Amino acid sequence: MKDSVKAYYGQELQGSHDLKTNACCTDAQMPQRLRKALANVHDEVMARYYGCGLVAPDLLQGMRILDLSSGSGRDCYALAQMVGENGYVLGVDMTEEQLAVANRHLDW
Repeated sequence: MKDSVKAYYGQELQGSHDLKTNACCTDAQMPQRLRKALANVHDEVMARYYGCGLVAPDLLQGMRILDLSSGSGRDCYALAQMVGENGYVLGVDMTEEQLAVANRHLDW
């Protein structure tokens, strides 16, 4: 099972348009602070996002965050803006291809 999940998210999917389901999609309005942070995320990272949305509390300044199954790092990049210089965000994923996308844009 692990190998098939890695193959699907790492090799078969090349963009969010390749997803075979919309089970994680929502019509709920995203808060302005999250939209603003996501607007600063690299286009390739956004295109390779296959997650279920981002829910984050208001007061993240200085926090340490662990994002499991971080994929291309979309949420990590957004959360990093919210934790600020004294905070820390670490993304972990099992797909090398997704991690490669995330790591390509560390300086973005």
